[in-house]
Amino acid sequence: MNTNFNKMMFFYTMMMGTLMSMSANNWLMIWIGMEISTTAIMPLIPNKNFLSSESTVKYFIIQSISSSMMMLGVLLLLINSKIEYQMILTSSMMMKMGVAPFHNWILEMTEGLELMTMFLILTFMKMAPLNMISYLTFKNNLFIILSLIMGSLFGLNQTSMRKMMCYSSIFNMGFIISSIQINSIWWTYLILYSMMLAMILYLMKKMKIYYINQMTLNENKMSLKMNIWLAMMAMGGMPPMIGFMLKLMVIQLMLINKEYLISTLMIMTSMLVMFYYLRMSFISIMFSSLMMKWSMWNTEKSSTWIIMFNLIAMPYIVMLKT
Repeated sequence: MNTNFNKMMFFYTMMMGTLMSMSANNWLMIWIGMEISTTAIMPLIPNKNFLSSESTVKYFIIQSISSSMMMLGVLLLLINSKIEYQMILTSSMMMKMGVAPFHNWILEMTEGLELMTMFLILTFMKMAPLNMISYLTFKNNLFIILSLIMGSLFGLNQTSMRKMMCYSSIFNMGFIISSIQINSIWWTYLILYSMMLAMILYLMKKMKIYYINQMTLNENKMSLKMNIWLAMMAMGGMPPMIGFMLKLMVIQLMLINKEYLISTLMIMTSMLVMFYYLRMSFISIMFSSLMMKWSMWNTEKSSTWIIMFNLIAMPYIVMLKT
């Protein structure tokens, strides 16, 4: 995404729409804020990739359908209908975020996105819908279970790094939605997950890796390979990385709320997600490496802040929990 005045204007308009939606005190302003942010991000999607125009159309159609569903739910609320309006509102927000079972559209469109735009759609564009879901009292157990299962199982046979990041995002959305009633927990999870995703996408762009088999062919420095290894471990949830503390925080909350089925499912599916991140990290280190392993600490600045973030953030989370 080239930096120019038009794209900066659309980016700030998108931020303004999201902030407007999150700070609104009525349903109409929430809807207007979401529409502004959706309209502003669409000009950021087209790029040199020939699939980008198709991705733009898919994004527009899905966001239009979900916005229409949201307005239907608000109308049912206003006329005091006997139809369950909270279910319609929740389903519309799940579709807008690409949560299972409404996740197929986001998998198809990511192949035509630049990594920066993909990061915005997977993180920033989900803030306003999540904030709206936190206002509702609808039980989200079905969406949580489907997101955990689909995000872990379907990510196992993927070779595209973009689709793997999407399935990982769907899986992590299950954790975020399960803690949606406690703002401090889901906000902490979303912000730190966004940082971990930013690290992986930054390394993907720097190493020019978009498929798993490219990890065996790259000729990057050992420090970069160690970076992507640490970032994968953090995203998968390997202790003592930051991702482990985030998952532990949510699982502990589920146990306190006596949601034993969901907490057991979280542990089991986390093992599957850990497996495909371990597979990627081992491929990146073990293959085509002629450097002695004890020489790997000749790091760069980018390597240093990735290592420090993963190792120092753990005590912060422990302190936050207490």
